[in-house]
Amino acid sequence: MMQFEQLVKEYLLELKLGNYSKKTMAVYEQHIDKFIDFYKKEICKEMDIYAINKMHYKLFISQLLDNSLRATYINAILKSNKAFYSYLIREQVLKTSPMDSIKLLKETKQALTTFNDDEVKAMLNVWNFNTYLNARNKCIIAVLADTGIRISELINIKDSDLTDQYIRVLGKGDKWRVVPISNELNYLLTKYKRLRDNHFNKIRNRNGKVRELDSELFLGNTGRSIKTITNIEVMITQTGLQANVRASVRCSPHQFRHYWTCKSLELGQDIFTISKLLGHTNLSTTQIYLQKLTNEQLISKAVKFSPLKHLK
Repeated sequence: MMQFEQLVKEYLLELKLGNYSKKTMAVYEQHIDKFIDFYKKEICKEMDIYAINKMHYKLFISQLLDNSLRATYINAILKSNKAFYSYLIREQVLKTSPMDSIKLLKETKQALTTFNDDEVKAMLNVWNFNTYLNARNKCIIAVLADTGIRISELINIKDSDLTDQYIRVLGKGDKWRVVPISNELNYLLTKYKRLRDNHFNKIRNRNGKVRELDSELFLGNTGRSIKTITNIEVMITQTGLQANVRASVRCSPHQFRHYWTCKSLELGQDIFTISKLLGHTNLSTTQIYLQKLTNEQLISKAVKFSPLKHLK
């Protein structure tokens, strides 16, 4: 008998050696643990990898559906489990996967609702430059709205990654890319850095000793780097409430990524450039945003590139 859970530990170690992020590994582990919990409660407390079959996974899916989970979430769980079995086959632990004939659920396409321009303006206006944290929060929102980068990428930006025209960003898979910034954002960041440096200089002088600051662009109130995104998520949620953002729009850091993408498409940016700037490895990930364009927007964009209009 070969223990299922021991093989999961081996698989997670393989992911770690493959330089997967801690967040990605945690998601895989969480998804596989859901099947482990189900199996031990409903089938057998002992999990022999050779005893597991497709019927067990069908019953597992049925339970997930009974718990009213969304098809997209269930599919994510199934994909993680399928990836685990692919590893076992590569390692010749199994010849076939019990999930080979398990199909993903049909997903209902939901309309993408994101911030409008007035809401982004209102959120920016919630904060000012009266204090360091106010200025920092304003510039965090400005960077997210102007670049579409991930919040995990934003908190790791260092001063040395910033130029007048672009920001160097370390994305998923430890891949570097550059994202352009507008003159407006460059102005805000220049003003912010001046206020930030003055703020921490005063703290050092008042305490009578030198405080070593971290090198990140955005710092906590003590001069240390921001370790988790939780506080920023809370800040953006509260900002949305103060700015009267519609209740139908989830106010989160990632929502700015949706806003930036939809706005870029609306302004005429091509899908390939958008995908590159977002750090997507697969164009299909970016293409879902095309559904957001209305017929009027498509017509307006197409007219600009009419072949007859550009005949020489």
